[in-house]
Amino acid sequence: MAETEKKRGALLTIWLILMLIFNGITVLSYLLGGGFIASIFPTIQMWAIYSLGVFALLNFVFTIFLFMWKKWAFFAFCGSAGIVFVINLVIGIGIVSALLGLIGPVILYLIMRSRWDLFE
Repeated sequence: MAETEKKRGALLTIWLILMLIFNGITVLSYLLGGGFIASIFPTIQMWAIYSLGVFALLNFVFTIFLFMWKKWAFFAFCGSAGIVFVINLVIGIGIVSALLGLIGPVILYLIMRSRWDLFE
């Protein structure tokens, strides 16, 4: 039995590329520019800045696995977004801004759902 060729589609491909780009920028911003961020926002503790950088790095890795058709990476991405949501609340971002951080997983799900069966 021949395996069906998996087609990601333009929208999912573009979204995953955007996720790579923005998570990559976020990693660099938090992990390399943490001191600068702390100088601009002195109430944010360094543990939070570096934690957010680590989660951005994890999201970058999860996105690579999504390109490789791994369903678990979607759930990992959602878990990461949930933890970042809590960190944002702890550092005082505010509920509305923290909730905006959960839009990414929702958009990803909406784009992925038509191809959900293709993920392993």
